[in-house]
Amino acid sequence: MALTKIQLSELLQVYAQMLTEKQREALSMYCDCDCSLSEIAGEVGISRQGVRDAIVKGESTLVKLEEALHLAELYRKLSVAVEQQDKDSVFGVAKAFVSKE
Repeated sequence: MALTKIQLSELLQVYAQMLTEKQREALSMYCDCDCSLSEIAGEVGISRQGVRDAIVKGESTLVKLEEALHLAELYRKLSVAVEQQDKDSVFGVAKAFVSKE
């Protein structure tokens, strides 16, 4: 399943340090700056195919990390609960996350 740039950006915020520097840089420019593969290639100093490979591999890594850890989902749910200033919701989200197997 291909993710949207917004979904990729959210996962990148959570798991960026788990990627290689080139994957992190290429994904950041692709998602957050809306750069084309050619623009990224020129900036990073690799081929367009190298940029595409970095983005595809980075996306795959991000998806696998989220499937295993669910940290981006936790962040989204906690953000909503905190924004609504709902202390019970915050505790409920945290408790549900901790009790997951």
